[in-house]
Amino acid sequence: MKKRRSSASARASRSTSVGPIVPHEAPRGAWVLALLLIVAAALWLQRAALWAPFFADDYLFLDQVRDRSLAAVLAAPDPIGNFARPVGRQLAFWVLERLGSGSPAAFHAFTLALFAASLALLFAIARRVAGTRAAVVASAFLALHYAADVPLLWASGTQDLIALTGALGAIALFLAGRRAWAALALLAALLSKETVLFTPLIAALAARRPAERGSAALARAWPLGAAVVAWAALWIAAAAHGPARAHPLSFSLGAMPAAFAHLFQVALGLEWRAGAGARILTSVPPLVPLALALAGVALAGARQRRAISRGTAAAATGARGLGLAWALLGAVPVMAVAPIWSAYYYLFALCGLAILIGASLSRAPRWVALLAVALLAWGSHNARTLDEFITAPGVWTRESHVNRFYVERATGRVQSYLFGLKRLHPALPPRSTLFFAGLPAFIGFQTADGPLVRWAYRDSSLRSYYLKDFSLARYRRGPAFFFNVDADTLGERTGRPDLMRNLALHALLQEKPEMALEALTVAREQDPSYRPIHYWAAWAAWSLGRRDSARAELQAAGVALDASPAPEIPTALRLVAAGDTAGATRVMTRAVWRHPFDPGAHALLSDLLQRDPGSLASAAMECYAARLLAPRHARNWWRWGFIQARLGRFEQAVPSLERFLALGGDDPRDVADARVLLAQLRQTLPGGELAQEGLRSRSAGGSGRR
Repeated sequence: MKKRRSSASARASRSTSVGPIVPHEAPRGAWVLALLLIVAAALWLQRAALWAPFFADDYLFLDQVRDRSLAAVLAAPDPIGNFARPVGRQLAFWVLERLGSGSPAAFHAFTLALFAASLALLFAIARRVAGTRAAVVASAFLALHYAADVPLLWASGTQDLIALTGALGAIALFLAGRRAWAALALLAALLSKETVLFTPLIAALAARRPAERGSAALARAWPLGAAVVAWAALWIAAAAHGPARAHPLSFSLGAMPAAFAHLFQVALGLEWRAGAGARILTSVPPLVPLALALAGVALAGARQRRAISRGTAAAATGARGLGLAWALLGAVPVMAVAPIWSAYYYLFALCGLAILIGASLSRAPRWVALLAVALLAWGSHNARTLDEFITAPGVWTRESHVNRFYVERATGRVQSYLFGLKRLHPALPPRSTLFFAGLPAFIGFQTADGPLVRWAYRDSSLRSYYLKDFSLARYRRGPAFFFNVDADTLGERTGRPDLMRNLALHALLQEKPEMALEALTVAREQDPSYRPIHYWAAWAAWSLGRRDSARAELQAAGVALDASPAPEIPTALRLVAAGDTAGATRVMTRAVWRHPFDPGAHALLSDLLQRDPGSLASAAMECYAARLLAPRHARNWWRWGFIQARLGRFEQAVPSLERFLALGGDDPRDVADARVLLAQLRQTLPGGELAQEGLRSRSAGGSGRR
C-alpha cells in the first residue's frame, strides 16, 4: 500500500505544475462569475465587429484559398510576400472560408472567440502568479483596451489573435507542466505572427520557483525554445524557396526607445491629434461594458481577507517583475516595424503590463482598483474614438498608423465603391480588366491584380489595376473598363475619346514615358487622324533615348527637323509686352513646329499656354520638351514642377522643385515661390498637416473597415 502510494506520488510529481502558486483570495464561484462578467464586457464592447466586411489583405487570402486544396494553399507562396505566417493566414482562411461559406461574420465570430479565450488564459496566468484580484484587474484592462479593435474588425486579424491566444496558451500549459503541448501551442502562435517570439523567456520567468537559479528555469523551458528553432527553420526555408520578399522591416537607433515609449503610450491610450490634446477629458467610455468589467473587479475583491501573507506579498512583487519583463520583451519585435507602428502590435506586450498593473493593485483597497480600471478604460476609449491616423511612416508619431478610424473609414468607402461598381456593371465579361483612378491608396480597394474584383464577381479570370499601372498587355488581354473616383463617387470613363490621351499626359507627368507610349499606341488605333499623338509620342520616345524614333514621330506630326534656334522669340516677347498674349501664342506655336529642338521656344510657349486653363495639357507637353532638351536649365524644372502641381501630381512635383533648387535658380522670386509651393505640397502629402486634416473633413463612409 505504501509502495503504491509512493509510486502515485512520483507520477504526480512528474506531471505537476511549476512555478510559484499564490493563495487565491476569492472563492471559486466569485472569480468564475467575475471572469464571465469581464468576457461579457469585451464581447459587448466589440459586438459591432460581427458586421464588419472584408478588407484589403483579406481579399488576397480569400483569393488564394478559393477552390484549392489545403495542401496546395500551404505549398503556394504567401500572396503578400512579406512574412511566412501559414497558420494565421493560409490555414485560418482556408478553414474559415469553408466553414462560413465566405461570410466575414464567420471570421469575426472566430476572432471574438479567440479574444475571449485570451482573456481567460491571461486570467489563469495572472491568478496563478499574483492572485485573483490581480487576475481580474489584468483581464479587465485587456478586455476594455482599444489595441484589440483592429484585429477584431479586420478578418486578417486572425493572425494577431491566434498568435496571442497560442502564446498565452503556451505559457499557461507550461505553468501546468504540459511542456510538449505548450511547445505546439507556441509553434502555432509563431506561425501566425512573430510578435510572440520571446514567449520562452516569459514562460521561464513565470515558472521560476522560489530561490531557483535563472539558468535552471531557462533549461526547463527548452521545449519552447525548440519551438522557436523549428519556427525559424520553417521561416528561413520559406524565404529561400519563395519569391523575393519585401519585408517592411526597418532597424534604426531610434526604433528601440520608440518601441518602448509607444508601449506605455498605448497602455494609457495617449494618442491625440494636433490641437486636440484635451479631447481625452470629454471622451467618456461606453457605460455597459465598463459597468460589467467594474462589477467583475468588485466581485473578485468582495471577500478578500484583510491580512495578506508574506508569501502572497512576495509573489505580488515577483509578479510585478514578471509583468514588466513580459511587457518589455513583448515590445522588442515592434522595433523592427517601428516606422509603421500601431497599437495592435502591442497586444501581447500589453498582457505583461496587465499583470504588472494587476499585481500592483492586488493589495490596494478595492476602490483604488475600481478607479484604476475606470481611468485606464477612459484613456483607451480616447484612443478608440480618435478621428485620425498617421498617414506617413514615422518612428516618433503621436498616433497609430492603423487604428479603428482607419478601418471603419476605409471599409465604408470600399463598400460604397463596390456598390457603385456593381451598379454600373452587374456582370462583367470573362477576362475583363478594370483600371481605377482616384482611389485612396489606404482603403485597400485595389490590391495586387484585383482579388476584390474576383471575389465580388466570383470570376477568377478578372483582373484589376490602378490606372497608373496601365500597360498594353494588360489592356489587350480582354475587355477593358476604366473607372475614376470623383467626390467620393465611382464613375466610369470607358469609351471616352480623350481617355488614352489624358492617360499618356499623366504618365509623362509621373515620369513614365514607356506607359505614355503604350497609351498613345491605343489612342492612335482609336483615332489615326489625330496628328498631335505623333508629337506627344516623339517626346516620350526622346525621353527614353530613342532619338531616331522621336524624329520619325515629329516628321509624322508635320514638324520640321530644323535644329537652329527659333528667331521668333523676340517677336513673341514684344507681343507679350504689348498685351497681345494670343498673338504671341500663335507666333510661338509656329516657332516650335519649325524649330523643335530649341528648348527656349518650348519654354516660352509653355508659359503662354499656361495662362489658358483649357490649354494646360499642351502647356505640359511644351514644358516637358523644354525640360528634355535642356535638363540642366534650372527654370525648366521650376516650370515642370509647377505644372505637375497644377495637374494634381503633387508627389511628382516635389522632386522636380527640389531639383530646381539644387540646380540654383537665377531669379530670387522663383526660388522663393518654389520654396513656398514645396512647403504647401509637403503639407498635402501623407504625413502633412493638410493630409491629416483631410482625414477628418472627408470621413465619408465612416463606419465600415480597412
